[in-house]
Amino acid sequence: MLTELSDALKLYLTSQSEQFGVFDTPIPGMVIGHANAQKLPDYAIYRPTLGVVVQGAKQVWLGNQVLDYRQGQALLVSVSLLAKGLITQASAEKPFLGVTIGLDTAMLREVGASLAVPPEPAGAGLSVHALGPEVLDCLVRLARLLNSPDALPVLYPGMLRELSYWLLKGDTGAELWALTKPEGVSDRIESALALLRTDFAAPIRVEDLAATAGMSLTSFHRHFKVLTRLTPIQYLKQLRLVEARKILDAGTDNVTGAAFAVGYESAAQFSRDYSRFYGLPPKRDTLARRLGISSLTAA
Repeated sequence: MLTELSDALKLYLTSQSEQFGVFDTPIPGMVIGHANAQKLPDYAIYRPTLGVVVQGAKQVWLGNQVLDYRQGQALLVSVSLLAKGLITQASAEKPFLGVTIGLDTAMLREVGASLAVPPEPAGAGLSVHALGPEVLDCLVRLARLLNSPDALPVLYPGMLRELSYWLLKGDTGAELWALTKPEGVSDRIESALALLRTDFAAPIRVEDLAATAGMSLTSFHRHFKVLTRLTPIQYLKQLRLVEARKILDAGTDNVTGAAFAVGYESAAQFSRDYSRFYGLPPKRDTLARRLGISSLTAA
């Protein structure tokens, strides 16, 4: 079935102006990645998604946890995380090909409500799974829909519902039950993460995050770290650094301005934190990225 999925995705890619890159699709939340070389590691916010490797291999680092996944496997993200990902297998002869599907929490909840007693929710926010034939079959039919845009409005909702069913029933179910449970731990932590993403440049107290999640401070700290592998303060710092890197990559050479824009009060402290996080000071890191050199190599 992977061959059929690959064929359908490649057929859609023939309609794009570029052969390699990251491509949005007419299906909401569905993105195709196609690369003919290994990708340099980079930090990003991973939203609740199912990321499927159709050809090649990827790796993601979350704190001290390193997850590898390859052809026929998928990365399940059940809460918004700051992680570092890279393509580890790709070449001109055998390019990397992957597809990401955004998880529709409302649909998962609706489908889950009609199922039998769910399994005990797992604590992981990030996990790797081999995909069963039912999930692969849904993905193949979704990919084929990309080449039949007139059919999308009619057939897509039913396919999304079917995909949600098989994901809840399969190996991915434990993590997804935690995501779909209203007022559950994952749902509460996600509300705090949403506040961090929106107001990362503003002074934020952990007590306010715990109140947003509706938890005691102790409980919030514990559950936050289980899901994200970071403390709330570490998450906020890394989020600010990720956003600052975006500003610098956009073309500005004003390190102080980037520091203040993401909430730092000291440009010197920003440069120290940036160097520890990315391996190079801000200006050198930006130059290295423009030249296609990884920070680790340049350091």
